[in-house]
Amino acid sequence: MPVEKSKKSLHEQYAELSKNSLIKVQYSCGGNSTRIDEPEYIPIVPESDALESSVNYKIAGEENAEAIVTLLKTNDLPVSDLGTGQRIFLVALSDGKIIGCVAIENYGDAGILRSLAVNNDYRGKGIGQKLVAEAESWSRDNGLKNLYLLTTTAADFFPKMGWENTERTSVPESIAKSSEFASICPSIAVCMHKTIN
Repeated sequence: MPVEKSKKSLHEQYAELSKNSLIKVQYSCGGNSTRIDEPEYIPIVPESDALESSVNYKIAGEENAEAIVTLLKTNDLPVSDLGTGQRIFLVALSDGKIIGCVAIENYGDAGILRSLAVNNDYRGKGIGQKLVAEAESWSRDNGLKNLYLLTTTAADFFPKMGWENTERTSVPESIAKSSEFASICPSIAVCMHKTIN
């Protein structure tokens, strides 16, 4: 008499077998199996998710200053005026190491988003976007209504997060007089704006 083939998938068959065993079977994407001496399945976390969950974001302290300056210099961003003005830095850390930063300069109810940098080894993993989102959230919580920025390299990056091009001449006077707008960034830099409150 012919043996009837099981209509269960291979994964379902192994899951059923494992219910009656102390040894569980875990499959990789390549189809290889490994034996795991645990009573439950061990979840496989995609590398990108694992990285994101291991990155912490916080307001920088004085102890972070040297690492921030090094990161900005590595990314060819200006540091000459960092000792002046009302500014806070937010940083992204992985295993205690600063892998990204962004700054907000406060000018009443308006601010400048600047100094956004991510370590080259960690790019393409959403860290820059998360830093911008954290900076916007901090700005909103601290009474800012509008943010401005100048960029020569990231004009395609910011529109994905709701930023819009604007004329440099349209920014508030306090922003226009800042070192970022008045002297540091060249006239060819793209000026962008976002209403956050």
